[in-house]
Amino acid sequence: MGEPAPGEEPSAFLRSYSAMDAAFDEAIAPFRTGDAPLAVLFSGGVDSGLLAWELRRRPAVTLVTVGVAGSADLEAAARAATVLGLPSDRVELSEIEVRTAADRASAESRDLPRVARHVLVAFGAALERAPAPSVLCGQGADELFLGYAHFRSLSERAALERSEADLHTLLERDWPRAQALAARNGRRVFAPYLHPRFVAAARAIPIGWRLPGDESKSYFRRWAEHRGLPQAIARRPKRALQYGSGVDRILARWERSDGP
Repeated sequence: MGEPAPGEEPSAFLRSYSAMDAAFDEAIAPFRTGDAPLAVLFSGGVDSGLLAWELRRRPAVTLVTVGVAGSADLEAAARAATVLGLPSDRVELSEIEVRTAADRASAESRDLPRVARHVLVAFGAALERAPAPSVLCGQGADELFLGYAHFRSLSERAALERSEADLHTLLERDWPRAQALAARNGRRVFAPYLHPRFVAAARAIPIGWRLPGDESKSYFRRWAEHRGLPQAIARRPKRALQYGSGVDRILARWERSDGP
């Protein structure tokens, strides 16, 4: 079952939007009210962009982006924050600061594969600089909506199996470590896309609709536009946190030379 073309969504496809809307509204509801400071880890892409869009009218929301000089995320976040009209903290990391973040995340990342380790270090560097004790992030969208490059060549059955495996790894290994790292930094981190009702709604969408088309997470991007997210943010090409921030490049060079 392929994804319908724009403007040709059948009733079942539109109903899936309604189910997603209801689940997401429940997931984001606890963060819509109040005036306590709240930070959103922000890359300028669709996952964090939708969270920021939904909270743009709430007081005391700040977007936080980290990256090395000239990194894609720093540049994209600057443009997207202007579109959203939200204050943003864009932190340029030095090589020493990246290495320090790696040292601080060593307890949680020591036995992880290379990619997962680099993700956690970049995540920790962002958490350390979040200007609020409560932090929202976009974890879960790539696993649920097939955002990773390894989904592009898979059949529907293989993509479904890989999506479920990726989600299991996130929930059982990576997300608990991220929460532990946040706690050690004096932060509480929340992932609305991992809310049980939202996960159930996403998994109910036919896998054929979630397969990558001409771009990754095409269903999720179109649904985000349906929610009102400006196209410039919804259609930004995916860059994983460790790559978009430039952290992976520094860590890889460090590991090649003398190890962490």
